Amino acid sequence: MGQARLRGTPEQRKQAAIERQLSLRPKYVKCNHCQAELTELQPIDISGMRGIEAAFAAHCPHCEHDTFAIKGEPEAVAQMHMAIEDAAGSESLAGVVPAANRK
Repeated sequence: MGQARLRGTPEQRKQAAIERQLSLRPKYVKCNHCQAELTELQPIDISGMRGIEAAFAAHCPHCEHDTFAIKGEPEAVAQMHMAIEDAAGSESLAGVVPAANRK
């Protein structure tokens, strides 16, 4: 029997991956543009993204900018950051979520 079967059905493995990602969601992030505290963080589908443990996006209702929270290996995070910049067509800022802000 393969290792995947020992971890459950495909649906169970997918649900476990979603729960792992959601457990890493910070309480809030600060908007990279206006510094407002954003608590509505939507998970980003990270399936197939090697080195990324979790990623979330928040849209600021005050200034209409998007802010992202990404956790993973530094090189993978940098690559995802560059992909977000390419998709947005503009430079974005990187920040750090303080330990006290994590669940």
